[in-house]
Amino acid sequence: MAKVTKSVKPAKTAAKAKPAGPAAKKAAVKPAKAAAGKTVKTAGKPGRPAKTAAARPEAKKTAVKPGRPAKTTAAKPAAKKTAVKSAGAKAPKIESSLKVLSLFDAYTSDRLPRDQGYIVSSFINGNTGYSIYEVISYSGVKAIYPDGTGLTFQSQGKKLHALIEPPSYPHKSIEPYLRDRAEQIPLRFKEVSKIISKNQSTLYWAKKPVESLSSFTVARPVGYNVSFVFYNKQDLYTTLSKFFEQSFANDAGLPMADARKGAEEITAVVKKTMNFKGIYED
Repeated sequence: MAKVTKSVKPAKTAAKAKPAGPAAKKAAVKPAKAAAGKTVKTAGKPGRPAKTAAARPEAKKTAVKPGRPAKTTAAKPAAKKTAVKSAGAKAPKIESSLKVLSLFDAYTSDRLPRDQGYIVSSFINGNTGYSIYEVISYSGVKAIYPDGTGLTFQSQGKKLHALIEPPSYPHKSIEPYLRDRAEQIPLRFKEVSKIISKNQSTLYWAKKPVESLSSFTVARPVGYNVSFVFYNKQDLYTTLSKFFEQSFANDAGLPMADARKGAEEITAVVKKTMNFKGIYED
C-alpha cells in the first residue's frame, strides 16, 4: 500500500506540470505578442495614419503643380507680348498707347514722332553722382539720321539744361559754362534757378531754354546715361515730372522731397516755355 502511496508522485509530476502552466501561458502570450506585433505592423503598412496624414500635403502639392497660378499668371503676359508684337504692324495703334520710349529704340523701330515730341537725356557720373540733364522739345522734323555718336534732327527745337552737383564737388564756385567739358552746361549762375537739398547737393536748372533753329544732335547714351522720347499725350507733363523725380532721387542721390520739388519746378518751366502752341510760343 505504501507503494501505492508513492505512486502519488505522478501527482507531483502533475504539480510540476503547474509551472508548465505559466510556461504555457508564456507560450500563449508569445504568440499573442507575435500576433499583436504582426497586427500592428500589418495595420501600420496599409493604414499608417501618420503617413497617410503626411501624404495629404503631398496630395496638395500635386494639386498645386497642375494649377500653378504663378505659371498661369506668367503665361498671360507672354500672350500680351505676343499680341503687342502682332499689333506692331499697326503703327497708329501702338503709338497711341506710348508715353515714353528709349530714343534709339524708337528710331530703330520707326516710332519717333516727327510732328511734336520731347527728348530727355541724362548724363550721370556713376562715381561722383554729378549729373547733367537736357530736355529738348521739337516739331516739324525734316529728317533724322545717325551722325557719328548720336542722332541728328533737322528740326527747330528748344533745349533746357539742368545739373546736380554733389556736396563734395570741388569746383562749386566756377560758372557752369566754364567747367570741364564733361561737367559744363552753357549757362551762368545768373541764368539758373537752384535748390540746395538737405544733403547739401545742389540742383540747378535754366530759367528758360535756348533755341536751335535748324538742327540738333542727341548723343548716344553710354554707361549710366539714358535718352528717352516722350510722346505728346494728355498726361505728358505728369510723366515728365515723375521721370525727373525718380532720376534725381535714384541716380543723383537727392532726398526724395527735394527731388520731387525740383522735378515740379523744372516741369513747370518746360510746360510754360517749351510747349507746342503754334510754332513754339513762349
